[in-house]
Amino acid sequence: MSCKCATYDPDSGRWDCSVSGSGCMYLHPSSKRCAEEYGEGPDAYSEAESLEENDHGND
Repeated sequence: MSCKCATYDPDSGRWDCSVSGSGCMYLHPSSKRCAEEYGEGPDAYSEAESLEENDHGND
C-alpha cells in the first residue's frame, strides 16, 4: 500500500502526486487503488497489460 509517484511534503503534511501534479487523492498513497479507480499511476500500465493478457487468453 504505497506509491512511488507520491512524495511527502512536510510543509503541507500531505502527499504530492507526480502523475497528476497535485495532492494525492488518498490519505495513504496506494498505486494499485489509483490504477483501479483513476487509471493512473505506476500500476496503471501493469493493470491494463494484465487485462489485455486475459482478453487474449479467451480468444
